[in-house]
Amino acid sequence: MADEPNRDPTADEMAGMQWWNSLTEAERADWLVRAQSAVPAEAWAAYKRHGAYDSHPRRHVPLINL
Repeated sequence: MADEPNRDPTADEMAGMQWWNSLTEAERADWLVRAQSAVPAEAWAAYKRHGAYDSHPRRHVPLINL
């Protein structure tokens, strides 16, 4: 998105922003650890990979075996 400043966010980007804004600080930290990144978009991708998005858009799944 940074390389295209004049475009509107995609539906997925909007969903990711809404998801991120709905999280507590602890939940954000947890998903950043899972993503092994400091980038919220990477945390969103990790969340979607985890499969929680389909059934519960905000569900917090505990960390296991990190």
